[in-house]
Amino acid sequence: WNEWDHSLFGCFDDCGECLLACCCPCVTYGLNARDAGICCDGCCGAFWGCMLFSFCAPCAMCVWCCGIRPNIRTKYKIAPNCCADCCTVWWCGCCALIQERQQLKTAPKPQTVIVNVPPSGYQPYCE
Repeated sequence: WNEWDHSLFGCFDDCGECLLACCCPCVTYGLNARDAGICCDGCCGAFWGCMLFSFCAPCAMCVWCCGIRPNIRTKYKIAPNCCADCCTVWWCGCCALIQERQQLKTAPKPQTVIVNVPPSGYQPYCE
């Protein structure tokens, strides 16, 4: 299994993301949801993040704990740890948001297999 590329308390590795997550956590939540493949775009994720955090913080924590963070773990082959995720999100939410954001931004994207496809307009030579 891999480890997170940034530690939980590596918040200041990217000061811009740190500032965004501290001042507008819903936006960071939306970007993470989009980049983790849970939501189609950042606005959708930010909207639902704001709704959840505004009206039901415990529900938002559950969605976050059971949705985005495990998805990132799976995507980057980081060992699953539901208990640690729940504790992290509950007690260090802002740091968790930043850690996820940094992982999604800086980690190499999971490799995909590319099949040889002829270039468009390719005409095989036939006699």
